[in-house]
Amino acid sequence: MKYLRNTLLMILAVALMMPSPLVLAEGASSVTQESKVDDAQTVDNSLKSAEEAKDSVVDKEQIDSNSPSQSSENPEAPTENSSTDSPSENPATNESLKSEPNPESESPKIDNPSGRIEENAPILISKISQDKKYVEIYNQTNQDVNLAGWKIEYYTGPVAKPVGKIFKDEVISANGFLVLSNDKMLAGAIKFDNNLGLAQNDGSVVLSRSDGSVSDTVGWGNNSKSAGSPIKGGVKIVWRCFIDGNIIDSKNNSTDFLSSKGSDNQEIVPYSRPNCKSPEPKPESPKELNKCEGLKLSEIASNVDEQFIEIVNSGEKTVITTGCKLTVGDSGVRENIGDIELNPGEFLTIKIKNTKLKLPKTKGKVYLLDEAGSKIDISEYNNMPKGSSWSLVDDEWTRTFATTEGAANIFKEYPDCQNGYERNVLGRCVKIAIPPIESPCPVGQYRHPETRRCRKIEAEKTITPCKDGYYRSEETGRCRSIASAAAKTLKPCPEGQFRNSATGRCKKIASTDDIAKECPEGFERNLQTKRCRKIKSASMPTVGSAAAEVKQVAGATWGWWVFGGVSLLAVGYGVWQWRWEISQFVRKIRESIKSASGK
Repeated sequence: MKYLRNTLLMILAVALMMPSPLVLAEGASSVTQESKVDDAQTVDNSLKSAEEAKDSVVDKEQIDSNSPSQSSENPEAPTENSSTDSPSENPATNESLKSEPNPESESPKIDNPSGRIEENAPILISKISQDKKYVEIYNQTNQDVNLAGWKIEYYTGPVAKPVGKIFKDEVISANGFLVLSNDKMLAGAIKFDNNLGLAQNDGSVVLSRSDGSVSDTVGWGNNSKSAGSPIKGGVKIVWRCFIDGNIIDSKNNSTDFLSSKGSDNQEIVPYSRPNCKSPEPKPESPKELNKCEGLKLSEIASNVDEQFIEIVNSGEKTVITTGCKLTVGDSGVRENIGDIELNPGEFLTIKIKNTKLKLPKTKGKVYLLDEAGSKIDISEYNNMPKGSSWSLVDDEWTRTFATTEGAANIFKEYPDCQNGYERNVLGRCVKIAIPPIESPCPVGQYRHPETRRCRKIEAEKTITPCKDGYYRSEETGRCRSIASAAAKTLKPCPEGQFRNSATGRCKKIASTDDIAKECPEGFERNLQTKRCRKIKSASMPTVGSAAAEVKQVAGATWGWWVFGGVSLLAVGYGVWQWRWEISQFVRKIRESIKSASGK
């Protein structure tokens, strides 16, 4: 009885672990829709055997319940080892109960309708729509694959989000697609267990098998897990493409996948097989690339209203610009110049607004490239003020305010001043001085030529004639009496005299007797007046006196007394300071005298 009970418990455990054939048949019919008559008969037979097994198990459970003493001997549930040993003990019963479902199992194993389980099937992620929030997987094998235990996970950087989907009994058909999305408008889509929340900047989706091995990984953006290098971030949809009906898988996401940053392309829809562009065939004999020899940058007008870059053919031959390109800084954008024929010394202007280039206004770097992408010429500019251009003048790059589009460059140090202003010697714009418009002076006034002020017109003075007995002086212009003038007529000087022209007086004519006598002692003759004047006391020597000598002697005596007193004080201070030394010295002298007298 004990062996019978253990056998029934093991059979029951196996039946609970195995999935139901009915569920498998329904899943296979919903995916493939090609059920055959033989498969239906097999399913019916499996159902009948499963029902008989259930009845027998119920009967055995009732028998065990009626014998509590026996059940108490082994109250624990059977282990996995006992379930694995049960087929050898009763293979017939195990065969009939192999398909019993167990929804609580974490990794169920379901029989394929074809009779085999593809545990290591190469299932690939074919599309990920970050915009529409769906994931599509593709079965590239020629048979249906049961996905029981498989799961889809989403990563943002190294951090894993909650598992998006754990498959239970889903089956993906041969060479078919399976779409996972919570969008009800997507026909045939399977819902996620947890919303993935796919980000457009970066992320990763990992498809894992039931045994934990990774079937496929797709990553986009910088901080993502990926197979090989990741796809560029900031996308709304990524997809694998097909070539001749075969999906591309080189284990490198950046080359296997295409992406779109705009809205979903109408051709890239779920369950579709987008074709890759076939690579262009290489020419049998590659043509020689244009080296664009002779072309040079001539002018870069960056901080003007209409930006442009000017190039010049500095060579001696005609140059065709096919394949020659311009690029600005490290942007990576290259603009083809076009197929233009430039004669020697001819200029070509490229308008920035007609290109994809972005030319910085104040600071930047411009490259001229040949067809192979090698640098032909380069020029860097900075601190460009408004209205200036960076120009090649006399083979030297310099800043100029003369934009010469399509012509030789000219150096202009300063821009034009605005209307009403002119540039001074310091290079600054100053207002042009306009002379003031002078209004006419009032009636009776005139404008002074120096002060430019209006001054009153002075009336001309009319000189009235002098009355009788008077005449008009030429010096003063006044009328003077004729009689008084006649009375004041100078009389001739007497004999021996002459009239001094300075004083108008008569003066005696000098004679030999008029020689001046010598001045007495203590006097001197004034050269101007010729008179004797007393010599000033400051210039005369002083004569010594007895009183002065007495004063000098008294002053000298007082000085000696002061000197003696000071000297005495100094000697006293010295004796006081060295009194002990002096006393010792005196004592030694006395002792020496005594010793000398004693001898």
